[in-house]
Amino acid sequence: MARVLCINPWIYDFAAYNMWIEPLGLLTVAAVLRQAGHDVALLDCLDRHHPDAPVPRSGRDAYGCGRFAKVEVNKPQALAHVPRRWGRYGLPLDLFEAELDTQPRPDAILVTSTMTYWYPGPCEAIRRVKTRWPKVPVALGGVYATLCADHARARSGADAVLTGPGGVKAVHWVNRVTGESRSPPSSPHDLLPAHDLRRRQGYVAVQTAWGCPFHCPYCAVHELSPAGFVPRAPERVIEEIAWCAESLGAGDVAFYDDALLFKAVQHIHPILDGVIARGLDVRFHTPNGLHARFIDRRLALKMRRAGFVTVRLGLETADAGDQWRDGGKIDDPSFARAVEALFEAGFSAREVAAYVLIGRPGQSVDKARATVAFAHQLGVQVRPAQFSPIPGTAEWQAALAAGCVAADADPLLHNNSIYPCADPAAWEEVKHQIHEGNHALLARLEG
Repeated sequence: MARVLCINPWIYDFAAYNMWIEPLGLLTVAAVLRQAGHDVALLDCLDRHHPDAPVPRSGRDAYGCGRFAKVEVNKPQALAHVPRRWGRYGLPLDLFEAELDTQPRPDAILVTSTMTYWYPGPCEAIRRVKTRWPKVPVALGGVYATLCADHARARSGADAVLTGPGGVKAVHWVNRVTGESRSPPSSPHDLLPAHDLRRRQGYVAVQTAWGCPFHCPYCAVHELSPAGFVPRAPERVIEEIAWCAESLGAGDVAFYDDALLFKAVQHIHPILDGVIARGLDVRFHTPNGLHARFIDRRLALKMRRAGFVTVRLGLETADAGDQWRDGGKIDDPSFARAVEALFEAGFSAREVAAYVLIGRPGQSVDKARATVAFAHQLGVQVRPAQFSPIPGTAEWQAALAAGCVAADADPLLHNNSIYPCADPAAWEEVKHQIHEGNHALLARLEG
């Protein structure tokens, strides 16, 4: 049995806010390692409930969400032109070191990564554990490691970069560097993520399927889940939600799915039926967005009864031509019918919002404004989804062709907050339109 330390690193960015963030991929890998017989520990740099690291609180905090503690640090040279302050979000560095003091010397260390432009966090974690335990092998996995593997191998300091789904690969890597001969489980997708390794945050993230059946040109899910769309058995999802609610005290559950409502009759309906039958007292949230075309009156009513309180719909654009080019996931009439069904089921404008994608290469500002107006006319709030050029996607190729990003660009320049493929001034005006429209909607609701 090897002792394996898993690390969820800090976020380095201009801004960061906890919207049900959980290192679900890392916890899934941890579950596979435990099943294989290894001793696994977690050091979570984004732990907002660490007793020695109080985080900022405000009246806007809700459902487990809130701000991270921030320390301003010098901007990297690649971002020197951006007139904003850059910082490290999460545990203080001295507390990270104190947490390492409490850990027995591990036999292997796994560090995860998320956004490509957040890679300074994993690099900092790797540097620090390498300084403390120079002979302990360290592997880096996750989104950045998969999408920017060459950059990660050159810059991270890790001994190995594990790309793609990491559970089985992690077992084989730990075996190789420790001399163990443990076998990975035959069905790693059946395991529940190791939510219990994390200090209780009041919420958990749940993924009911891996991958996505759709092929959006701006999304890298098929690079991250090359096996395609793999739904989990509804019974296992219900079991996970029940365990988190009843044993781990989670009152809020955020679905991390890319296609939660796909084949709804066979998938989400039985999941919600199980939640309702067991009387689970939880609130559900959909930060990744839902495919509105699958929402009818029956499903909307069941979502309401099961406890959905944050409903985010993927609209992206209301232009028919652009919808077709994005794969035909949605059209305006289908979106309007979904909104009507949700409102008839009892949801309000406070609970329902639509994602509108802004800042894409060559995107029309006028079309985006029309999309925002369309959503507001239906009584739906809008959340801007700022475009980030993601390696491996069709839009990445469009960004390269437009000259707004270089193939070998520092991943820091993928950051959506700097509008890497668009004029910031024009899109900030669209965001102002969004803010004003949302405010007017909520004012009418209160009136």
